[in-house]
Order: sequence, then structure tokens, then C-alpha cells
Amino acid sequence: MLLDDIWRKVDLEEEIGIPLPSPENGSKVPFTTRSKKVCGRMGCHDVEVKHLDPEKAWELFRQKVRGTTLDSDPKILELAKKICEKCKGLPLALNVIGETMACKTSVREWQCAIDDLNTNAADYPEVKDEILTILKLSYDDLKDETVKQCFQYCALFPEDEEIDEEELIEYWRHEGIINGGGDRERAINQGYRILSILVSACLLMPVDTLDFEEEEKVIVKTGAGVHQMPEVRDWNSVRRMSLTENEIQNISISISPVCHNLTTLLLKHNNLENISGELFLSMPKLMILDLSFNKNLTKLPEEVSNLVSLRYLNLSGTGLENLPAGLGKLIQLRYLALIGVQTLQSISVVSSLVNIEMLWLNYTAFVSLELIEDMTLMKNLKSLGVSINDVVVLERLLSIPSLASCIEHIFIEGIVAEYVPFVTNISSLRSIEIGSCIISDIMEHTRYGFRSTSTICFQNLVYVHITGVSGIQDLSWLIFAPNLTFVCVDGPSLELKEIVSREKVSGILNEGSSIVPFRKLHTIELISLVELESIYWKRLEFPSLKKMMIIDCPKLKKLPFSKERAYYFDLRAHNEEWFGSLEWEHEATED
Repeated sequence: MLLDDIWRKVDLEEEIGIPLPSPENGSKVPFTTRSKKVCGRMGCHDVEVKHLDPEKAWELFRQKVRGTTLDSDPKILELAKKICEKCKGLPLALNVIGETMACKTSVREWQCAIDDLNTNAADYPEVKDEILTILKLSYDDLKDETVKQCFQYCALFPEDEEIDEEELIEYWRHEGIINGGGDRERAINQGYRILSILVSACLLMPVDTLDFEEEEKVIVKTGAGVHQMPEVRDWNSVRRMSLTENEIQNISISISPVCHNLTTLLLKHNNLENISGELFLSMPKLMILDLSFNKNLTKLPEEVSNLVSLRYLNLSGTGLENLPAGLGKLIQLRYLALIGVQTLQSISVVSSLVNIEMLWLNYTAFVSLELIEDMTLMKNLKSLGVSINDVVVLERLLSIPSLASCIEHIFIEGIVAEYVPFVTNISSLRSIEIGSCIISDIMEHTRYGFRSTSTICFQNLVYVHITGVSGIQDLSWLIFAPNLTFVCVDGPSLELKEIVSREKVSGILNEGSSIVPFRKLHTIELISLVELESIYWKRLEFPSLKKMMIIDCPKLKKLPFSKERAYYFDLRAHNEEWFGSLEWEHEATED
């Protein structure tokens, strides 16, 4: 017996009248479902049906179309392979579209099918009637309207691209779809819970739209080669617009469009050079504006101050030279990203944003003492990204607990000091980048060894990149970053001899210690470290490691794992001779 496409837990004894499968009776009841929640409630051994690889996908598609059709014309065979590729290995799509094309024997019919699938797959009759109808069952089963709204929002992203989880959750949060009762952390947790629900329902995949009844509520023209703003019959009906990854250069509008209901406008990854101020005159409800990665955009119109409801503004990766003075009037603004805007001459206007919660200035202008004093007035600040090139500024920033506890991303460049004055209250820190500095150590009290496991703990640190730093002999403090996933140390460095010093950490890494170094590390890159002799003095499991790159580290003769373990990840070395002379830790090694 096979139970196909079930949506809830089925009581086999009560509802069907068969005994529960067990080792004693030797029976098994296979079933299919699109809900991981059902798998969990049924207590089954689940087997995920994944996308077919290209070879098997073509085999299935060819079987459905039949050889007589494919062999009737060489051009049909070529077009069939393109259609098969558009199905992305999805058995349902391969079946439905393959069966539909089985009777199509003219090249024009096949070309027309490709045109339909390329422009809007939802307009393809069989896709709409069979595939989307089946997918809509999963959507309707979500029950929670908030989860449905979150899923609909995914339609604004480019097809076949990964969606950044953090970015998506921030969009949801600042448009008010989720709020966590006004608490940022609760809202973020709610966002991840919703992502889990969508993944469990097998719905988090590229789609065009799920809004069948109100087709103009959402406008999506992502990656379609659009060169100008689209013509819209009724701007007032548009609630969200995404023009991501197009080729728009200028937005020149003589008459301001009336967009009283527009809440999200995504224009990132275009070739924007100029934006007419009239665009922003009639958008009273706009909450999210993303203009990021328009490197030729050098100026933002003063009319941006008319966006009285704006909560999220992303200007990262643009060529802005100045920020409009009117930016300071956006009292509802909670999120401002200016990452990598190296052309920006001044960031003083951000001092007026007293209600800001997330302020990311990394890789932009270096923070000054004056700006730090202004930041102390930002009472709602929860997340901060900064670039520092003065040890006095760094010391002042870290001496203010309300600011130090907000730092998530920090880039330190050009500092000459005995140590970097990190303190224990930077618990939110997620990424550290240190470049072109002369320092003896990262923290003063790590120079002579650690006294206890409570000395320092970077609980949220996941990313460390150190390049061109002189003076440091080891990076033993890394063991206090239990969630670290990426480490890159790029020379030239003439002093670094150990990644973790046995002398410094042996006092706390005893039998009772709960610390497991590098447990979550998936990438480590060691480049041009001519004095490096050791990563770790004894065997480590590296259970999550996926990539290790070692280039120009001639004195590193031994790696802290067995040769057999190296087969489980990508190990890249600078030359075969060095690799062939390596020593390995044996499985039985303890010291």
C-alpha cells in the first residue's frame, strides 16, 4: 500500500485499519508528502526526492516527449534540450511539459514554447493549470497569513538566485510583516522560524508570483534586461516593485507618479547614474528603498526627504560623493547601509538619525571622534558596522558600553599599537577584518596566556580576515570564538609562528574544558606566512571543515589531522613537493 501526497498525520490503525509497521510484523507503509512537518509527525524514515541531475532529467523528458517527435527534426532536438534545462530537474515540470510537447512536430511550436517559458512560465497553460495549481496547495496549507505574506515577498527576488536570509528578514521586518512585538531580536527569530516553515513546506524556491487575482499589486522585472522604468497603467495600485539586476541608467520623470500604496522599491544591481527627484514626491507609504550596487550613482536627490515612512535604505556599493541634507529628516529610518561607499566625502548627516537601529558604515569613511559622540545620542542603536584607522578612536568607541555592545562588523586598518583594545562587551561582533597594522597582539590580556574560559568569548563571531599585519606571533584568541566559520590570514607576515599557542592555552584546555577549537570552521586560508610552524599542537577533528588553503608557508611541516581526514574536504597547497613532505597526525595521537 502507498499513501500518496498526504498533508497531515494519518492514524494507520484508526483511519485505515492496518497495524502499525514494526520489526515484528515486518511491514512498511511508504507515503509521499511535500511537508517535512508531516514526516516528523508520522515518525518515519524520510527520503528526500531531490532535483534530477541533467542526464536523468533529459532521460525522463525524452521518455515523455517520445523519440519520434525528437527525431523528426534536428532543430527540435536542440530546442528540446533547452526546454529540459528550463525545467531545472523538477520531475513534475519535466513530466507535464514533456507530455505537452509530445505532439508538437513543428520547429515554430517548440520555439514558441521556449519563448513562453523565458518570458513568463506562469502564462504557459500547462504550467498554470497543473504545476502552479499543485504548488498552490502547499501555499494554501500554510494557514498563517503572516507566513503567506512572507512567502509572497520572495517573488521580488531574481529567478534562480540564492536569497540572502538576513536581507530577506530585514525586508520583512521593516515593511512591518513581522515585528516581534517591537523587539529586534524577537523579530529576527520570528523571521528564521518562518523561513523554517517555508523550507519545511518545500515552498522556498524561485517563483514569479503567487498572487493570481491581483496581478498588478506586485511588479517583478528582475534580470530581464530592462533599460527604463516600466509603464504602469495605474501606479496607485502598485504595492511592491522590484527592478533588480537590470540595465536602467536614468530615471527621468517630469511628472511625479502617484504611488500612494507603494511600500517596497528595489532598484539594486542596475547601472543607475541619475534619479529624478520627482520619483520620490508621491510615495508616502514607501518603507523600503534599495539602491545598492549602482556604482555610477554619484548623487541622491534632496527629494528623498519626502519619504516620510521610509524605514530601510540601502546605499551600499554606490558611487555617492555626498549624502543629501534631507536624509536627516527621515525620522522613521531604522536601517541605513553605506557599505563600501569609498567615494563618500562625509557621513556627518547620519548624526541626525537619532532613531536609527542598524547603521552599517564598514569600508566607507573612517569613523571620527565627533561621529562617535553623535552616536551616543542614538538610543535605539542595536547593530553597527564601522571602519577604524585610529587607535584613539577605537579606544573611545570600545569604552562606551552602549556602542561597543552594538558592533557587529569592524574593519581596522593602518593602526600602529601594542595591541588592539578589544573588550569583553563586544558580544555582538560577527566579523573582524584587520589590515596593514603593526601590533603585538589582538588583546592586551592574551599576551601572557589565558587564565580561565571566561576571559573572553566572541560568541557570535563567524568571520575573521587578517591581512598584512606585522608583530603578531599567534592567534590563540580564536579558540574563544565557538561559532567561527571562516578564517583567512594573508601575509606577508614575518612573525606569526602559531595559530594557537600551546603555551598560552594549555592552562584552560584541560580535561574538564568544554572548548572544542574550530568545531564549526568550514574555511581556513593561510597565505604567505613564512614563519608559520603550527596550526595546533595536537590532532583536531575539524568536523565542519570544507576547504583549507595553504600557500607559501614553507615552515609548516605538519597538519593537525590524519591524511585520511584530508580526503573529506578541499585541501589546496602551493606546491606538490611541500604537500608530499607533510607530516600528519595519526588517529591514535593524543599529545
